[in-house]
Amino acid sequence: MKIKNLHIYGFGKLSDVKMNLSSSIQVIYGVNEAGKSTLMAFIHGILFGFPTKQQSELRYEPKVGTKYGGNITLETKSGDIWVERVKGKAVGDVTVRLSDGTQGGEELLKDLLKHMDKALYKSIFSFNIHGIQGVSQLKGEDIGTYLIAAGTIGTDAIVKSEQQLQKELDRLFKPSGRKPELNEMLQTLKDQEKEFKKSMQYNQTYEKLQLDYQKLVQDISELQGKVAASQLEIQKLEQLKQDWVLLQERREILQSLNNIGEVTFPIDGLKRMEKLEDQLQVAANQLYVLDVRKSEYEKELTQVLPNKLIAEHEENIQLLIEKWPQIVKWQEEIIRREEEIIKWNEQMKVIKRKIHIHDMSDLPFLDLSIDMKERIRSATKDYYYLKSLQKELDKQLEIENRRLQELENQCVNLETALLNEDEYRALSENQQKYISLQKEYQHLQDQMKFIKLTKKPKQKENYLPTVFFYLLFIGFFGWSISTNQFVYMTGALIGIIILSFSVWINHKKTNEHNVSQKNHVFEAEKILAEMNKIGDKGQLFDEQQKLRQQWKGLVLEIENQQTRCQEKEQNVTVWKRDWKKVEEELGNIKEQLGLQKDFSPEQLSDAFELLNELAALDNHLKRSESLKSELIKKVANWECDLKDILGIFQIDGLSNEEGIIRLKNSLLKERENKLIYREIINKNEDVETEYLKWKNEHIVIETAIKDLLHEAGVENNEDFRKRGKDNEEIQSLQANLKMINNKINIENITIVDQFSSLNEVEEKLSINKNNVKNNNEKLSLLHKNLAAVKYEIEQLEDGGTFTEKLHEFYRSKSIFNDKAKEWAKIALAKEIIYRTMERMKKERFPKVLEKAEEFLSYLTNGEYIRLFLKQTGQFLVERVDQLTFEPDELSQATAEQVYVALRLALVEVLQDEYPFPLIIDDGFVNFDNERTKRIVQLLFARSQTSQIIYYTCHQHILQLFPQKNIYMLNEEHRYSMLK
Repeated sequence: MKIKNLHIYGFGKLSDVKMNLSSSIQVIYGVNEAGKSTLMAFIHGILFGFPTKQQSELRYEPKVGTKYGGNITLETKSGDIWVERVKGKAVGDVTVRLSDGTQGGEELLKDLLKHMDKALYKSIFSFNIHGIQGVSQLKGEDIGTYLIAAGTIGTDAIVKSEQQLQKELDRLFKPSGRKPELNEMLQTLKDQEKEFKKSMQYNQTYEKLQLDYQKLVQDISELQGKVAASQLEIQKLEQLKQDWVLLQERREILQSLNNIGEVTFPIDGLKRMEKLEDQLQVAANQLYVLDVRKSEYEKELTQVLPNKLIAEHEENIQLLIEKWPQIVKWQEEIIRREEEIIKWNEQMKVIKRKIHIHDMSDLPFLDLSIDMKERIRSATKDYYYLKSLQKELDKQLEIENRRLQELENQCVNLETALLNEDEYRALSENQQKYISLQKEYQHLQDQMKFIKLTKKPKQKENYLPTVFFYLLFIGFFGWSISTNQFVYMTGALIGIIILSFSVWINHKKTNEHNVSQKNHVFEAEKILAEMNKIGDKGQLFDEQQKLRQQWKGLVLEIENQQTRCQEKEQNVTVWKRDWKKVEEELGNIKEQLGLQKDFSPEQLSDAFELLNELAALDNHLKRSESLKSELIKKVANWECDLKDILGIFQIDGLSNEEGIIRLKNSLLKERENKLIYREIINKNEDVETEYLKWKNEHIVIETAIKDLLHEAGVENNEDFRKRGKDNEEIQSLQANLKMINNKINIENITIVDQFSSLNEVEEKLSINKNNVKNNNEKLSLLHKNLAAVKYEIEQLEDGGTFTEKLHEFYRSKSIFNDKAKEWAKIALAKEIIYRTMERMKKERFPKVLEKAEEFLSYLTNGEYIRLFLKQTGQFLVERVDQLTFEPDELSQATAEQVYVALRLALVEVLQDEYPFPLIIDDGFVNFDNERTKRIVQLLFARSQTSQIIYYTCHQHILQLFPQKNIYMLNEEHRYSMLK
């Protein structure tokens, strides 16, 4: 996958920026604050989403009102992919379009990027100087861990996560610690368990008191319920006693309503009847007035009659009058068109002379479209461009050929100083043999020094103690025989034997040391003689190695230069092909525009504009002639119609204007008569409508009166009024009943029937009051007993009850279990990270190490040849002389080169699974000139399989790259190719 093009709408200081990145290795150069970091953040943002406002990363939103976002075109094996991301919700709104037309959003983009997120991409495929210099900021074994992380996942974030998790585990628990939370909580649990077991012995007495307490509480509750029930009954009886008089009055009202019976009468019936009778009288009066007005309008209509002849031809007359102003304008337009026709003809003659066109018959068929204009613009642009490009291409080809010749001369001069292959091989074998003998000789020298250090020199004072002990043991042995002390005799004999064995051993070791020393001296002399025979030719060998490395570099440069020359020659071939195409295109354009073959290409755009102008003038001319003919025809038709109408009214010998005036006056007079006639008709219709309205109103009122009588169940108005008085009495009684119901307690309506008199209510009230008094006395006694039991319980609870200690113990245990679960989760997470790292070390890291060794050896010119990881997890680097170094023993630059080799190797191993571009930001500033050249050559080799984008602010780096691969980021934040 390659980043082919990008277009920045607005991102940080960059606005409306377009850039072509189709090269396999692309160098972006810019001074500080020119926008390199902004460009890198833009690529990350489009592919993986803009940072949200809650994140610490810079969002690079434009300070001015430009659009936020942009698009990137990605080149893949399956075709180009267009990705656009603009400002929207969260990480922005993304649009993805594939080469086959398929379109999607965030999910499609994640599938194309194989669900890789920004953090993982930056840790593997995007690194900068901070990541490289991070090696020098670490100490001891941390450097090895950092390099292992760089070779497995690209970042030390997972290592830092593991260390952070370990800190959390240590904060929660340590096997021998006291301060961690779980250690403190465990000690607290032990103390609480002791207190809990101690309080268990008081539990039986405590439980019996608790049962007594609960029984007393239950008895008190039951008595309180009885007292409350009696008090509620007393309250109800008191209320019934208070409402007794109103309840008796309510009973009398209900009896009166029952005597009257049910009466059906409309609501507000009397008022409604009076209102309807008044309305009926008003309607009758209105009907009489309207009859009088109708007769007057009928007399007026007979006096106004319309003219039938004018009415018959009114439409034609009106049409002629309305067209008269238009006829005047048409006559003026005919004169104007004649003037235009003369003008268009003159202008067309001028244009035809300019472009040498005499025949106008082909003009309508010429291609004067926008596409032809674009073809002319494109062809002339290519014509000017190719004309100016020819000299530049010739000059570039000459420069590249001259450079190639210089490199070949250098290579020939260098080959004269090189030994032939057989001599170099013999020199290499002799030098390796000499180094091997030198190491063997040094090893023998070290062994001889060790033998000298371990050999004890013969000293006189060491021999005298031995003789002394011999005499002592012999004297002790003789004394034990003379005294028959067999135990001491045995001890003395054993001492003599041990002393003798020790003397024999020392003598043997001395002989062995002497023999070994003689053998080593002989071997050393033999090796030294052979070394002198071979001779030390290390300086010559080193010179030949350097010369061969220089020769290889020159051969590589020659190959690159040959490629550049071929590219320039290919550019010339392409130029010739493009020039031929442009000439053919210009010829076709001239032919399609009807121009002569020798017409100048520089004047094609002007000729096209003149032809367009000529075609427009021709269209104007034809249109004017057509309109003139059409207007003359229309005026003649109108005059014919006017003559016919005047003949109908027997008017002859008038001009057009006089005839129109006569017709207009006649039409106005007839219209006035029509208006008067229509006004009388409308008034009569209004009277008819009003009459029907009042007629219907009269019928409706009569119907409403009949409905009221029917609703009341009577046949005449007198019976209706009598029934209304009975209804008013019922409403009065119901109002009194409602007032009484509002004053009394509704529940007493159902209770009152249970008592025959007020005395019976008072007797039941007295009984309930006595019950309340007796139950209150019992409650007082129970409260005294409850207080006594409660006091005994409190005596047992002075130091905390068994239940409280039990709850406290289990509560602490629950908190401890929660903390233990938290510790287990962290431990599990740490174990998962550890196993992940171990799996990567076993599966991925060996492949990465193998490739990294190759890169490191090349970067260091064969000085460091091997990287390996011990079973203990120790990371080591082996030099060419087989000495091994831990990462913290290396120089800063060499450690950084180990880091770069691992990162590039990790990308190489993951290339098949993730073929993404590699982005590097000024990563090699601490390398010397030779190793900088080597890393650049290594990047060129890597660019054959994946795209590399390299950012730098150092001008000396640019000299190592071809000019076509370099882009300059200038002050206006635009990109232009480095010339």
